Amino acid sequence: MGYNTGSSPTLAELITAKFIPDMFSAEVLMHTMSNLVVANAFTHRFKSNLRKGSNVSIPVMSEITTTNVTPGTEPTAANAAGTPVTITIDNWKEATVEISPLMDIEEEADYLTNAAKSASYAINKAIDTQVGGLFSTLSSSSVYGSDGQTFTDEIFIGLVETLDELDVPDEGRFLIGDPSTKADMLKIDKFVRMDYINGAPTTNGKFGQIYNATVYTTNNLTDAGTGNYGVYSHPDAIGVVIQKPPNSKLWDLGYKFITKIIVDCAWGAIELRETFGKAFYTRSD
Repeated sequence: MGYNTGSSPTLAELITAKFIPDMFSAEVLMHTMSNLVVANAFTHRFKSNLRKGSNVSIPVMSEITTTNVTPGTEPTAANAAGTPVTITIDNWKEATVEISPLMDIEEEADYLTNAAKSASYAINKAIDTQVGGLFSTLSSSSVYGSDGQTFTDEIFIGLVETLDELDVPDEGRFLIGDPSTKADMLKIDKFVRMDYINGAPTTNGKFGQIYNATVYTTNNLTDAGTGNYGVYSHPDAIGVVIQKPPNSKLWDLGYKFITKIIVDCAWGAIELRETFGKAFYTRSD
């Protein structure tokens, strides 16, 4: 490889004009958002509450009870405000790659495209892993079934019944499992026949939809021993706030004859409503 001095723009001009960093930023954001499975499944609507600092205070409404009407008596107003939950932005991760100034422009652009995928995967895996670590804390840390179990139709129905009995809204529910969960489901006729599944499987880890729940598969689940912790949940079970979306910067360290590309992201996640989700054990990790 030789330093590309003949083409236009030159490598130096590209760095000066910040064309490559902008392209790299777009690549990072695109790949990260498309790869997030666990984090994207839960609610992100509290990002607008973030102003300054690193905390987002979220009001959680309490359940209101009814009382008998007594004519001539003024009713007592109930307090609908529950105990607020605070999401702390306590994760700030980076992924760094570097390039040599001896690379041709064409080779550099191709390298940056692939580096974007690697860097964004590292970032999204960190976010997904942190959110996935909260699965087992739902339902007062009660996990459905036993470690290493084969996922069955009966388990799925049992998870649905658990949330139904707790008056969890049906709309938006989803199930996140690992490849062993997907393999187990492929053996169940109800999960693969088109007259049962509403639509064909799609990308971004989406396996299908059944029992009014979207089914996702990912490798970024927390190890439970023999298997992992999967989850059947409503989006409001966990809140995720990405304070600083994946951002990339290119630093020309000429005195070291290298150019570094640093990608970083800051986020936080917390359990919001523990009864809105139920973890289950998968067959293998």
